[in-house]
Amino acid sequence: MNVNQRIKIFVFILLSSLTLVAASEQNPVPQFRDYPASNTYVGKPAKLKLLSPDEKIFRTRLREALQQPANFAGEYVLSTWGCGAACLYGAVVSLKTGRVTFLPGSICCWEGAGKPLEFRGNSRLIVAAGVINEQGEYGAHFYEFEKDSFKHLKTVAVAK
Repeated sequence: MNVNQRIKIFVFILLSSLTLVAASEQNPVPQFRDYPASNTYVGKPAKLKLLSPDEKIFRTRLREALQQPANFAGEYVLSTWGCGAACLYGAVVSLKTGRVTFLPGSICCWEGAGKPLEFRGNSRLIVAAGVINEQGEYGAHFYEFEKDSFKHLKTVAVAK
């Protein structure tokens, strides 16, 4: 399989959310529908809890996030910002509790079609495209958000 074919497959994964089988039939790519949010929060947003130095550094972005409706995992607002050329960073803020959880790392270097970060309001899954923290494999990185943390599920490597 050449590089162009791999990139086309990767874009298909990110944009279509249809089941694609990676190396074998028993190794499916995580789907948004398989990680549903338990409920959708409706109500007044909680006061932002700034507990760590990083949370205090990004307090303006995080406060702005609390002014938005939930766009991730039912009760969270996922907010992103630039962190350099071709680099993206961000966090999720709970409308219910005001707690902040940062993304699993910066997302950089994505050169393909589509967005470097895909997520849904009714799902706990995120898909980050590129390289996490400027190291490791280039490809699609799948994470499940559970109990205020991101759990790495799978990486589908793509050749540049």
